[in-house]
Order: sequence, then C-alpha cells, then structure tokens
Amino acid sequence: MSSYISDICDEINKQYREIRDANKKKQEKVIAEIYSKIPRIKKIDEKISDIALNVASDVLNGDASPQRAVQKMQADIKTLTDEKTRLLINSNYPVDVMKDIYCCDKCRDRGHVDGSRCSCYLQKRNIILQKLSNIKISEKNSFDKFNVNLFSDLADAKYGVSPQENIRSVYKIALSFARGEDGSPNNLLFYGATGLGKTFTSDCIAKSYIEQGKTVFYMSAPKMFSIFENYKFGRDISAATQRIISSVNSSELLIIDDLGTEFRNSYSDSILFDIINSRIIEEMPMIISTNLSIKDLKHIYSERICSRILGYFNVVLFFGEDLRLKGI
Repeated sequence: MSSYISDICDEINKQYREIRDANKKKQEKVIAEIYSKIPRIKKIDEKISDIALNVASDVLNGDASPQRAVQKMQADIKTLTDEKTRLLINSNYPVDVMKDIYCCDKCRDRGHVDGSRCSCYLQKRNIILQKLSNIKISEKNSFDKFNVNLFSDLADAKYGVSPQENIRSVYKIALSFARGEDGSPNNLLFYGATGLGKTFTSDCIAKSYIEQGKTVFYMSAPKMFSIFENYKFGRDISAATQRIISSVNSSELLIIDDLGTEFRNSYSDSILFDIINSRIIEEMPMIISTNLSIKDLKHIYSERICSRILGYFNVVLFFGEDLRLKGI
C-alpha cells in the first residue's frame, strides 16, 4: 500500500518539476527578449548583483559597517530598480514581466504551504486517484446530490417500509462508511434490482474516499475475473494487467460491481474467495454490488464464499421503482 501511495506522490512531484522547468524556460525567454530590446536593463541587473556581492565582501573584510553598507545597498538598488521600471513602462512592458512565473502563487509550484499540502496538490492528487480508480465520477455523483425524494413514500407491503424510508437508511449507512465513523461497517453488500441507485451510492462513497486522498478501485465482476484468469494462464501478463491485479489487492477501497453476471467456474470462485478473504483479514474495505437476491447468492456461490460475504458485510437492500425507467 505504501508503494501505491509512493507512486502517486512521485507522479505529482514529477508534474511539479515539469511545471517549474516549463515556467523557468518561459521566464528565460522573456528575459532574453527584454535584454535584446532594452540592453540597459541587462546592465542594471548586473549592477544590482554586483552591489550585493560587493557589500557582502566589504562587510566581511571590515571595510564598512554592516548598517551603513546595507543602507547604501538599499538606496543604490532602489535607484536602479526605479530606472528599470521606467524603461519597462516606456517600452510597453508590465513592470513584473521579468519576475518568476508560477502556476500557483500560493505554493510557488512546490505543492506545500507552511508544511501543509496546497490546494493545487490536492487537486492533482484527486485527478490521479480518480484515474486509477477506474470510475468516471462527475459532480452529480456526490452525497450532496443524494435525493431521497426520487423514491416513493408509500409503504411497500413486502418490506413494511417505503422505498423512501429505506433509501434514507441506505444514505446514512453509506455516508457513515465513507467517513469511516466509529461503528460504521467495514464492508457493504448492495443488492436489489437494477436502476435503484446501487452504482450511484457506490460512486458517492468512491468520490468521498478520493477527496480524502484514499485509493479506490472499481471493476465489474465479469471483467475482473477475466483479467485474473488471463493473467493466471499467461494470456495477458502486461504491465497494465499487473497494475489492475495490484489495485484489486491493495486499494484502500475495492468496489466489485455486478457480482453474479460473470462466467463462473472453479477458478473464478477461488479468485473471489481469495480476494474477499484476504481483504477481510487485512481489514481493507470492500463494496460488492449485485442484482441477485440473498437467496440466489446462497444458491449460486459456495458456502465458504457466502459465509464471508454474509458474515463480514453489512447487507444493504435497494428496492422501489426503476429510476432509469422514470427517466432519472
């Protein structure tokens, strides 16, 4: 896990180095243009550098008192700086045209301000985390867009509560899980028919994790098992495949979608058990989403798989009308 985070930090630091290098080249190009068009400014800059060096030398050699030397240096530099400003203005250049260039003035493209990560760093980190998560999350996929009023408030005869009451409960469980609150579940099993918000709720949790700087990885069960099988039997051992397998094993949140739609065999079942069991042992959170009922899960999967899912996951039911059929 530390290697996973370390790779992300290395990538962000690389981005900052590239930004600083690019801005330095821009600045050097501007300065070269100014020196070419206004040679006097180059002379002024050289004089300013010489003044500072000469003052330091005089003080060290005892040829001048530090206070008088600094006062004279400040006066001489101001005179030269004022002349430089006039020359720039007269040539229609902004007075700060030769200053250092930064994409972020707060951290000066270092990523940190007073020992804390700058907002630009967090933005870069979240972009990378989202890319690695294998999820396309929009601004709509967030808890503040969670609208329980999309669900009926009429009690369901089968469950004894309305879909709206149920989704309120789902919201509280999901939010508590995303925040890692005391007493919140470590794993979630979302089950119910299609179009009831299982994927949306998973995305809300994933977005919250990413905003906290945590690693997330999402994949549908069919694709995940296919990748593992291809790797196992040497059909695809590419670096991309190895990264996916590493993400499944080491991400701080693993989301397996559409469980039950995969082509099942003894190998896929063993992979499913190993993933679930190892992450339970390591206390690494999971979300599993399925359209199957609990009865169907027990019928399709082995007892040892079901015992891990039903014993270590908070089972969360979604029911109501298909929101997709309502055009939502």
